[in-house]
Amino acid sequence: MKNVLWSTLVLLCAALLLWWQLQPGEPVARRERPPVPVSLVAAHTGDFQDQASAVGTLLAWESVDISASVSQIVTSIAFEDGQQVRKGDVLALLKQDAEQATLSELQATLLDAKREVQRLENLARQNQVAQTELDKARTREEITRHQIEGVQARIADRTIVAPFTGVLGLRQVSEGALITPGQKFTTLDDISRMRLEFTLPARLLAFLSTGQEVRLRTPAIQREFSGVISAVGSRIDPVARSISARAEIDNSEQLLRPGMLMEVVVRGPMRRTLLVPEESLQSRSVEHYVWRFEDGQAVRTVVEIGSRIPGWVEIVSGIPEGALIVRDGVGRLSGDSVPVLRVDS
Repeated sequence: MKNVLWSTLVLLCAALLLWWQLQPGEPVARRERPPVPVSLVAAHTGDFQDQASAVGTLLAWESVDISASVSQIVTSIAFEDGQQVRKGDVLALLKQDAEQATLSELQATLLDAKREVQRLENLARQNQVAQTELDKARTREEITRHQIEGVQARIADRTIVAPFTGVLGLRQVSEGALITPGQKFTTLDDISRMRLEFTLPARLLAFLSTGQEVRLRTPAIQREFSGVISAVGSRIDPVARSISARAEIDNSEQLLRPGMLMEVVVRGPMRRTLLVPEESLQSRSVEHYVWRFEDGQAVRTVVEIGSRIPGWVEIVSGIPEGALIVRDGVGRLSGDSVPVLRVDS
């Protein structure tokens, strides 16, 4: 019985409190939201340069594995690790004693054949020998020349030379080793200039052109390098929907090496457009907006954006030039409008 009386008393007090709040009279004072301190900036028209970023692996301008085309014993090695060489420099010799002996024999035979031809020519002018004899002598001389060329080709196969000017890698064989065709002696790279192959989304195809400047950075070296686009691919990758391009980079200081990971930034032509700081922009799904300052209020304003560069965003529509927008303090704003207190930053 006591519990029933107590419950009835609580319900009666709640009803009296509700009735008192619903009575006409002065409304209950609402607690006003304090202004949010923010700093403002004016949207302005400035110089803007479109840019796109990609990552690629650096390659030497020319690169080859130095190897032999025949099986033979290495008799001489004429280079050191990392040596600079010029085109045609002899790098190694393979055993070629038999070929050299054959060459000497054929060269002696050629001299004899030349003397015989000369003797017969003198006799032919005096009509003392048949023309057929002279023709046979000339043929023997020509055959000997071709035999010498064949031996010289075999000697060339046993003489390893640099196919172009560049830097050698590490030596992989020793003198006296028996090598087989394709076995690597070392590597040769022309690093006086480099090339970087990279891909960009196919929608940026019109953005790329030969001769266009690019900027490159690598974590291995704390400096920026420059280059130009030397070629743009002729096909779009149907799976990745991307386009390939190749950049040429001067490397006269030889700071760069093949295989380095490079970040490349491609810049387009300079143009004038409306800009706002990157920190002023907020995004939700596909919608972008800024907070525009109007009569002490920050009003949420939807904008259409274009390209971005570090620190700045292009505004295509939504606000006019000179509009004041919130720069610092955006994270404390919510709803459609918020009272703000302008604070100079």
